[in-house]
Amino acid sequence: MTILLTGATGYIGSHVWVELLQRSFDVVGIDNLSNSKIEVCSAVERISGKGATFVKGDIRDSAFLSQVFAKHSITHVIHLAALKDAQEALRNKDEYFDVNVNGVKTLLAAMRASDCHKIIFSSSAAVYGGKAISPMGESAETSPANWYGETKLKAEQLLRDEAFKLPPMHSVSLRYFNVAGRHPSGLLGSSSIVASLSLFDQIEKALKSNDALCVFGDDWHTPDGTCVRDYVHVCDIAKGHIDALKLLDEGKGFSALNLGSGTGRSVKEVISAFEAITECLLPIKVVGKRVGDVAVSYADCKKGEELIGWNPTRTLADICGGYLQGL
Repeated sequence: MTILLTGATGYIGSHVWVELLQRSFDVVGIDNLSNSKIEVCSAVERISGKGATFVKGDIRDSAFLSQVFAKHSITHVIHLAALKDAQEALRNKDEYFDVNVNGVKTLLAAMRASDCHKIIFSSSAAVYGGKAISPMGESAETSPANWYGETKLKAEQLLRDEAFKLPPMHSVSLRYFNVAGRHPSGLLGSSSIVASLSLFDQIEKALKSNDALCVFGDDWHTPDGTCVRDYVHVCDIAKGHIDALKLLDEGKGFSALNLGSGTGRSVKEVISAFEAITECLLPIKVVGKRVGDVAVSYADCKKGEELIGWNPTRTLADICGGYLQGL
């Protein structure tokens, strides 16, 4: 088995890469480095104690993909390369569809040309939108509230379609909820070049800059008026990809699985927990709601437990504590 890992130097990708190497998988990592740094490869090698094979390139480049598949005899793909900011997607809709949808088309074509028919896809809870009722199971209504979620849903449909072709493509779409935390080594953090508006990235930024932490609305229909989300540790997310490989090899066509903690936490709850654990006070500024946000989103993860035996083991305290290393 040789696994192609796209988006390998990104935040989640680097943690998945470490997990794969520590379990002795053969991995070829690719990334165009548009939002990550090549130094991540050294961190991956240091943590895993293994050599990290990396090739710089873009998933939209069919000639590049053909060369990678031909040289490395790829049998499985874990596809994480994508644009991921819902607010940026409002401004750059065409680019998001080009990378997140057309990039998947190009990758799937390269896989078929190389007789590779197994792929794990990095999806998102954003496919559900505001109509689904939490806790959301995988059968909940999919009605994205932003363009980012729409690109992920369209990519999932491409994978569904591939399952009905001959030979069928077997795929697992992992719908991440709010991924946060740091690797316990302290060597892997958020390697993004472009600043993220995720809560924990904004907390980290506020601590380093002494700027106020923006809370996007305090009049949502929730117990304390702030958005409720499902925060899951990045190391648990990384393990989910390893567990999902087993389902791929069972050849069941397309499957979608939630990866979340199964618990909803409001923004205020998270801030209070972070302050208590780190003993760092966060100045807060309430600002307007963001377009495309929803009030409540947290997962029902029973299907993942039943099909691949995945259970998150790290807590909100583990997530918060991980950021102490960077202070």
